[in-house]
Amino acid sequence: MASEAMENLASRYASQAVRSIFIYTREAHPGENYRHHKIIDDKRANAHAFKQYSKINREIFLDDMIGTAHRAYGTLPNMTWIMGRGGFIHYKSSWTGVDDVEDALKGIIDFQENRIKNEWIPFYSERSCWSKRDQSKFQEGLERAGPQAVADFAGLAAARKSEVPDLDVAPKIPGNFFVPEKSD
Repeated sequence: MASEAMENLASRYASQAVRSIFIYTREAHPGENYRHHKIIDDKRANAHAFKQYSKINREIFLDDMIGTAHRAYGTLPNMTWIMGRGGFIHYKSSWTGVDDVEDALKGIIDFQENRIKNEWIPFYSERSCWSKRDQSKFQEGLERAGPQAVADFAGLAAARKSEVPDLDVAPKIPGNFFVPEKSD
């Protein structure tokens, strides 16, 4: 869910040539009140309701009905990207962690301001981070969507708890392309 903290972050960096947008891709937890979109007008109405309820000031872009943007930039429900001019990817995260996004923005701005005098060049790295979820707000969002969304998520959570991890299978981490060597 778009948090007040993310809105504050966007407004704090707006004067530093940082444009923050929200791409509404699909209904993350559809229920009786907010169903899967069948037509673009449904999607537009749900995005408008989301903007009003969440008090989002950022621009909201609608993905098309087949999810072209969602597929191009990862199919996870709460991804964050920071891109520079020319499409250079400065930051990509499979989940929106406001502190991590701000840390990345500070680093990017510092790089842009000091790259010539410090002879810096960009490089790519990956890391894992953790974000704390406000469970009561998450549950409130599910309930707002409707009883079906609550039931679907509860069923998914129960199934995940009952699964026994297979120690021979590497964890599935979005963007992690490491393939462990098989031992003979």
